[in-house]
Amino acid sequence: MLDLEGNGVSEPEYIYYFRYMPYLFLAVLCYVMGYVLMAFKKGDIPKRMQASAVSSRRQSMEGLLAMLVIGGGLWGIGMLGAFVMYGKKFLSSSSLGYYMLNSLVMMAVALSLSYLIGLFVKNSNMLSGIANILSLGMCFLCGVFVPMNVMDRKVLKVSQFLPVYWYETVNETLGSYSRLTEEAAVSVWKGIGLEAMFAAAFVCMILAVTKYQRQK
Repeated sequence: MLDLEGNGVSEPEYIYYFRYMPYLFLAVLCYVMGYVLMAFKKGDIPKRMQASAVSSRRQSMEGLLAMLVIGGGLWGIGMLGAFVMYGKKFLSSSSLGYYMLNSLVMMAVALSLSYLIGLFVKNSNMLSGIANILSLGMCFLCGVFVPMNVMDRKVLKVSQFLPVYWYETVNETLGSYSRLTEEAAVSVWKGIGLEAMFAAAFVCMILAVTKYQRQK
């Protein structure tokens, strides 16, 4: 690959591994969350949960915390794959912590978004359609399957409203520097911060939707 950024460094091999990670998180978690939440809607389970002494807010938060275990396990498998495939090259990277943090925040985004979607799905066919459209559509628009440097600028402007775009922006920045400059580090933290804001927004929407559904 040409050094288009002019930083005198070739892109590391593991940048491509991390480029596809959002698709893994979105595709897997959408199905897992969907089937788990559909199971909680069957029979008298919703009525029993409403009749319990535990508040709806606490039930929602405990549900999110329980799903963090699944998300954490998936993230751990992803990191283990990077360590096994790239070994010392990845471990010796000066940006190792940034790669791990960026992927962890992306996992939180995918986790909260898939939980939110799971609140609306009613059957497996509906879940399959939404999961495929969401994961494939977002990944095509945000530079997962097609590198950002060959994508149309108008498409990228629209992609800025999606969390995966900021993940890929951070990933591309990390791959362009053997050691981050102060300006590049600010850009990286900005992208990670925006991802975290998306995750927080999805969590707030989850609490609001859950409360509305219970009241209804």
